[in-house]
Amino acid sequence: MNGKTAQAYITRYTEEYIGKIFYFCLKKTDKEQEAEELTSDISLCVLNELERGVIPEYFSGWVWRIAKNRYSVWADKKRRKTTLFSGSDISDFELTDSKSAENEYVRNEELSLLRRELAFISSDYRTIVAAYYIDDKPVRDIAAALGLTEGTVKMRLLRARKILKEGMNMAREFGIKSYNPEEITFAASGSQSSGLPWSAVQRKIPKNILLQASNNPSTVEELAVELGIAVPYIEEEVEILVNSDLLKKIAGNKFVTNFFIADKNSQLNMYNAQRLNSKERSRIIDVIADDLISEVRTLGIVRNEMSDNDIKWWLVIHIIDYCVEELSEYNINSPLKHKNADTWGFIGFEKAELPENCTMGHNGNGSENAMFWSYKISDYNMWDRAGELNYTETLLLADFIKNKRKITTLTESEKRIWQRIKGKFAHTNDNNEIIPDILIFENNAMEKTNETIQKHYLYSDLMQNISDAFNGTLEILKKSSIEILRDQLIYCASMQILQIRMMTIHDEVENSGLALPEIPEQSTTAMWLEIK
Repeated sequence: MNGKTAQAYITRYTEEYIGKIFYFCLKKTDKEQEAEELTSDISLCVLNELERGVIPEYFSGWVWRIAKNRYSVWADKKRRKTTLFSGSDISDFELTDSKSAENEYVRNEELSLLRRELAFISSDYRTIVAAYYIDDKPVRDIAAALGLTEGTVKMRLLRARKILKEGMNMAREFGIKSYNPEEITFAASGSQSSGLPWSAVQRKIPKNILLQASNNPSTVEELAVELGIAVPYIEEEVEILVNSDLLKKIAGNKFVTNFFIADKNSQLNMYNAQRLNSKERSRIIDVIADDLISEVRTLGIVRNEMSDNDIKWWLVIHIIDYCVEELSEYNINSPLKHKNADTWGFIGFEKAELPENCTMGHNGNGSENAMFWSYKISDYNMWDRAGELNYTETLLLADFIKNKRKITTLTESEKRIWQRIKGKFAHTNDNNEIIPDILIFENNAMEKTNETIQKHYLYSDLMQNISDAFNGTLEILKKSSIEILRDQLIYCASMQILQIRMMTIHDEVENSGLALPEIPEQSTTAMWLEIK
């Protein structure tokens, strides 16, 4: 290139392009000083190439290719000085015509960060940002599609730029639950005809959302980061939990678990409070149960050759239940009323290793006039045992007993049901009479049993012991719960105090107060039928 031609291009560049280059750099850097430095670098590169004799075939494209490449070099240097694109701005993320390897690399890295942050931004911004920066749609089209004004779209884009910029400059780390979801167990009581709350907590995602938000008000974005799941999916899970009354929205777009979840420390503290003076409690219960066996036999609750030991298994647990229900603050039978008119209470337990397994279930099935009940004992292979009577079986067995029916009176359909009952919950004698193999409470036999408990000389001592354990449990719940759950703590303490059932069973078995059934896993120990 001769000097005249080179000078012509230099003049053209300084007159037609240097101002545009500065504007390009200012838009990229958002800082005047950095824009001036970058403009100087680009201009120096252009002038050096021209003076070296380079003859550009298409001058405009050649200039802008140099500008974009020098910007790529500048951006890369700046990125290396910080952890992750410090100072980068969402305004950088524009689609360009340049296909140079350097430019595509920079843009792909930027878009990768942008997409990452879009996964953790709320839906108010996410749709607009994706449409504008990813789909390259103009503001007017976005506004028309969403039914918003162009001004609203622009304002949300400005706000989103700030949020995304902060996120992109962050070395974001997902929470532990993103790779190591925790397990949580639950206990419930009351009417659950709709399937709630159980149907909403069968998967790991809702369980860990509830665990993360327990006593810890969290935004959807915070939950998404902790679980390592994009916001659109967390939003859907949160909506389900809110509609199920298991999650509650509070101020600041935060959500908090709407029932108490006992963490590891509070579980251990409650256990210790209930184990305090528990040996004396077990001793008193053992004395009362032994003294009552002969008296309850006179009430006709035993219809077969049931041993004193089998009766005592039921009595030990029932004595605890009766005393607990007599506590002035105890309230397990009036849980919260929910949106769908169900009345159920719910409590959760973070996975914890306690000194002993204190779980005991109490299942029932039947109608107002006939109810089958079973204590589900967690140890000694006594959880399922002989199983449980279903609704139809309960009503039929109650009818057999109440009307003193013989096996010869059964209809064909009743015979089919009897096949599921016999050998487990009842048998026939030589006279074809149906003999129940579980305790039977008819008329006022249960009330009289409770009266004998209350009249025992150790009853007041037992009540004081259980009351102390209940109050200790309640105090721990108050210390480990946020204000929003205070109205549920009596219910939670009422659920937790029932741990003393298994504590007492353990003490009784250990001290030979109770002997295990001959075949524990097939027994009907601690099962009974109430007939009105």
